[in-house]
Amino acid sequence: MTQHLNEDDLYRTSSQYRLWSFSPESLATLRRKTHELAITRASQYAPKSKSSLWQDGTAVDCLNAEECLRLVQRYLDQVRTTSDHFKWPVPVKATAAQYLARFYLSNSPLTYPPKEIYKTVLFLACKTEATHMTLSEYARRISTPADEVLAPEYKVMQALRFTLDVRQPYRGLKGVLMELLNLAEGRVGEVECVETGGAKALQAEMLALEVPARTAQTMWSAKAAGKIESKDVMDRINAAYSAARTILDGPALLTDAYFLFTPSQILLAALHLADEPLTSFYLRTKLPLDSDLRPKILTTIAACAELLASFSGSHILSKDERAALEQKLEGCRDPSTRDLVGSHAVAKRGGDGGEEAEEKARKKKAAREKHLKEGDDLFGPSLNGKG
Repeated sequence: MTQHLNEDDLYRTSSQYRLWSFSPESLATLRRKTHELAITRASQYAPKSKSSLWQDGTAVDCLNAEECLRLVQRYLDQVRTTSDHFKWPVPVKATAAQYLARFYLSNSPLTYPPKEIYKTVLFLACKTEATHMTLSEYARRISTPADEVLAPEYKVMQALRFTLDVRQPYRGLKGVLMELLNLAEGRVGEVECVETGGAKALQAEMLALEVPARTAQTMWSAKAAGKIESKDVMDRINAAYSAARTILDGPALLTDAYFLFTPSQILLAALHLADEPLTSFYLRTKLPLDSDLRPKILTTIAACAELLASFSGSHILSKDERAALEQKLEGCRDPSTRDLVGSHAVAKRGGDGGEEAEEKARKKKAAREKHLKEGDDLFGPSLNGKG
């Protein structure tokens, strides 16, 4: 028997679901452990002679967990603005933002400051999403040496657990737009709704929908007078789509939405904030009112909408606030990661140089000689007498 998988089934097979989906509690626990580990490491290299840095064994002048989180958020916003400045496709922006957010689940800004990492994740996302820009051109446009872009790349890949796929809600939102427009024009297609009597009934229901609340983020408003017509419904749908896209480009990338919810839940939450009556209508075409899953799905969408609505642009650090935190960070960051370019060069050479490099060379030579001897024992020496 052929098994048909829906979008949710396919999503559950993805690395994003398996490795990068959390409950709020598990996400908070992971971040706390990462920060505590970074503080423990800081206690080993911070200048203890400066008593102002230390109190009961705790580095009081190091960034706390909240400050680290806000600094990362500031550079998530930098990822967005840089991508928009380059006019890259939206998948590059969303992918880079998730790479940065994922990186800082297992790494702390105390070890790897975001101002050094965000440039790398942007270029990595550019390659992942098949948006061509040479390294030299990218480095020139962000006024950064090319080796500084590449130096943290392997560390980023490790933190990402070599999973580069990022499932995003943009295509799904576009699909909802097309379905709603078809419904408004009387083309039902595969949409089935047990509560209606076909295309005409769905059209009539759309014309009779309540207007969005004053708090809705859509720019559409009903006519001051006169009957709502089909064209008005089309305008309403497009306005809701535009508002939802703005939410996906902002709060969805700057909050924990991708870690806590699926792409379909995120897009429906964004549409809910844009135009709740229209979203409820759309869900009725998908979920019968007597469905056992309906309450759980609606509750999840509402929770995601609450998270997105809680975000405000005022939460993002100002330029001066960012500079103050980064100055504070310099006093307690891990000195072993200050020269990522040098560390990357050493790694490419295969070691730290000196005695370690000689030891590795000696082992390689011994292994090669052993391999040749085993070959001679099995087949005899080569005919020309050379090993």
